[in-house]
Amino acid sequence: MALSVISYGELSGNQFKTCNWGKYQMGTWIKETDNAIYLMQGGYYLSKISKYPSKNNPNEKILNIRGMQAWFTRDDAPRGMTVSPGGEEPLPLPPPPPPTKTSGGRINDDGLLLIKSFEGLRLKAYQDAVGIWTIGYGTTQGVTPGMEITQAQAEQFLRRDVNKFEQAVQEGVTVPINENQFSALVSFTYNVGSGAFRSSTLLRLLNQNDIQGAADQFPRWNRAGGRVLDGLTRRRNAERSLFLGQDFRRFL
Repeated sequence: MALSVISYGELSGNQFKTCNWGKYQMGTWIKETDNAIYLMQGGYYLSKISKYPSKNNPNEKILNIRGMQAWFTRDDAPRGMTVSPGGEEPLPLPPPPPPTKTSGGRINDDGLLLIKSFEGLRLKAYQDAVGIWTIGYGTTQGVTPGMEITQAQAEQFLRRDVNKFEQAVQEGVTVPINENQFSALVSFTYNVGSGAFRSSTLLRLLNQNDIQGAADQFPRWNRAGGRVLDGLTRRRNAERSLFLGQDFRRFL
């Protein structure tokens, strides 16, 4: 099927966008080249219908115009057209840049305060509520009975551990979050572990952009060894409050 085209003149894409079409000026228009017809926006094409040589007439090209129906159901349906014989083919609309998931990917001062407040500082190794040897600000890696450290070493261990859990949060979260949300998640992961965070309903809801639903998951993580612990209940409430941008210090 050959297509006849009524041309409004030899206008480029930019000329079309700036010319005065009055009430018919829209965000999209149609452009025809030697090889295809395009739905255009912002100098790029949104959709393309290619032309093919006619089997019956070597001087004609054919195309299936059924694909154009959807172009005219858009809110910004095209009202004008440009024709560019011998012109360059336009480029497709570039994909949007990926969203910035965090404002830097580092825990903020409030998040560090929360971790330090609930972990406490112990310079001699001890067993936590479930019997794991711990030292400093909740460090468990490489801790042995009788081990002692300085406060400076405790700070180094904290930074090392926080870096690991920052990375876990960065890798797990696929939606944009702010620095308070990121910091609350790092504190949470610091406490429950990267594996538990990755498999949590909290993360699943967050990645569905259900911020409130994710926030309401924090209080569920208040057990250790099968027992509800007051300290964990306060910590989860503090993390939830920081996550929602509320006053978390009342739980410290």
